[in-house]
Amino acid sequence: MTRGVGVTELLRETLPEWSVRVFEFTALLGDEFLVGGVLLALASLDAYRSFRRGDDRLITDRTAFILAVVLGGLALTLTLKTAFGLPRPPESLQAVPRESEGFPSGHTMAATILWTSLALWTTRSTRRKRLALAAGPIAVVAFSRLALGVHFLVDVIASVGFGVGYLLLAAKLTDGEPSNAFVGAAVLGTVALVVTGGSTDGWLAFVGCLGGAVAWWIITRPTVRELWVSVSS
Repeated sequence: MTRGVGVTELLRETLPEWSVRVFEFTALLGDEFLVGGVLLALASLDAYRSFRRGDDRLITDRTAFILAVVLGGLALTLTLKTAFGLPRPPESLQAVPRESEGFPSGHTMAATILWTSLALWTTRSTRRKRLALAAGPIAVVAFSRLALGVHFLVDVIASVGFGVGYLLLAAKLTDGEPSNAFVGAAVLGTVALVVTGGSTDGWLAFVGCLGGAVAWWIITRPTVRELWVSVSS
């Protein structure tokens, strides 16, 4: 069964060439470097608030859970892309040449995991409004991958499904506990390393997931928490 249903071809034939730069920019909402930047900003802001309040922990359980789930999700994305090993659309359709595997869409799945995680486990506004807001960047990223000719419609739809399914399963299996989530992330990072055969991306996923788990274990030690209180007091 082919993944091409004519949508990518139609968009590439219809959209003007100047739109390529626009879609390259909007696709950054699912770029792994932006995801990492958002996680870093989230952790830094939480640490600042903890410092101002004089809390006994560097970051809250809620923020730690988001970090763990997203890191694990990125590792899962890499694992799935490598395991399926399906090609991208032909080079004649690609506005920006890409050589890696085409299923699922890494950008779309990363966007789904990041923005949906923030919608589910942050507290500002209502959950319904947060989910509606998160749908925006996910849809924009998914469309941009089609418009750039680097994925088929099936790729981006499956990516959203994989991302949402992963988040629901992660919430159920970890019971919202950050320690459990970091254990899961470390496992997924290890799987990514093995499945990719020790590629650079595999090592990055492994180090990121395991490093996050180790960092969380360290900052939850009683001595470290006492030190943090003394510094923030």
